[in-house]
Amino acid sequence: MGAETKILIVEDDRTTAKVLELQIGNLGYAVVGSARTANEAIRMVRTHDPDLVLMDINLGRGGDGINTAELVRREHGIPVVYVTAYADDQTLERAKKTLPFGYVNKPIRPADLRTAISLAIDQAARIEEEAAAYQPANDAWHMQLSCAADGELARLTQAERDALKSGGHETLEQFLPADHGRLVQNCVNARREQHVTTRAGGRVYAWEYRAMKRGKSVRIRATEITAQAQLIMENVQQATLCEALDHLATGVVFVNENLKVFHRNQSAEQILARGSDLLIREGQLCCRRPERTAQLQRLVLQDRANTYTLERGASQPPLHLLVSPLHSQNDNYGRNLPTAIVYIFEAVKNSQRIEDVIRMLYNLSPREARFAAKLVLNPELKDAAHAMGITYNTARTHLKRIYAKTNVNRLSTLVHMIVTGPVGLLIHATE
Repeated sequence: MGAETKILIVEDDRTTAKVLELQIGNLGYAVVGSARTANEAIRMVRTHDPDLVLMDINLGRGGDGINTAELVRREHGIPVVYVTAYADDQTLERAKKTLPFGYVNKPIRPADLRTAISLAIDQAARIEEEAAAYQPANDAWHMQLSCAADGELARLTQAERDALKSGGHETLEQFLPADHGRLVQNCVNARREQHVTTRAGGRVYAWEYRAMKRGKSVRIRATEITAQAQLIMENVQQATLCEALDHLATGVVFVNENLKVFHRNQSAEQILARGSDLLIREGQLCCRRPERTAQLQRLVLQDRANTYTLERGASQPPLHLLVSPLHSQNDNYGRNLPTAIVYIFEAVKNSQRIEDVIRMLYNLSPREARFAAKLVLNPELKDAAHAMGITYNTARTHLKRIYAKTNVNRLSTLVHMIVTGPVGLLIHATE
């Protein structure tokens, strides 16, 4: 590079600065200035836009050379070579974190200075070339462009025209980000990469603007990220769903055919934490008694909704499970997805409040609402009939009338509708 390479010296000692200036000139490089303080160094960097900065680590009272070097690198992208007489281990560790392009020890020998400057300039040029030649690691569509510092695009090469056409775009002007000019100016002025995401023709693109040749031009790279954007949206939707499930008073657990747990909401966590017969062991939903676990898995494997009650003794109310299928285990072969939802709720004593809400929501008679409340707390028809003190046939008559008013035709569907609706908010309510 020779005299084309501009070097700024940052050194608080006048004698050392003068020696450096003479040595650098003898090596054929141009010295654009010599700064004695951190503030003066930043001003001269902005004014002269050097290609390399020789930075004294200890600037005395004027500031810290390491902090100044970090600012020069981060905001201006200019390589820095440290000049130091002595530095302890802690100082050297701080200096390393600023990613310097080399070190020169005092007293400075011309041969050491020549080597450090040459290596730094070569390394900076290589990094810039690699950035310009960068290609995405995957097979996603991409193209690269160049423009001047004023935003004017260079004439497209045949390869660039082919890439534009293969991406389904007729003109470059329609494809470029709407704020192309602002992105170029920010990139050149701040010496920082600029990133933006755009949509065109149903596709999503990630753009990167990178200053090249000391800010005299800008390299622009566009990469299609439609698939990644869709995945991000799916993750956002999943997070939103999980947040919504956490607002349900009913416990919700997603499992596959082997009872592997994929997600459980906060209500499920609270029920399981109370030491019930139901628990999660090694990532699987199970019961303390193996035969109950086997029964639960049989219900999950069935292609229809089922209810299951876990009696927990006189000291605790029964635990009711409603198993609702998502899709069959055959469809899940090799996919490792949840195949069923297990709703968990406990029987409580505030049945009158539940009756009132059910009667209001579904326009049921008082006896029908009472029976529906019994079904919530006793999902088996015979158990609900016994709890209400009526015969099995009378219970079936009530159930048919409830079906007609709620537009459902299965007991498990009815229970599911009730416990996952507003009534579910009362399931765990205190009296």
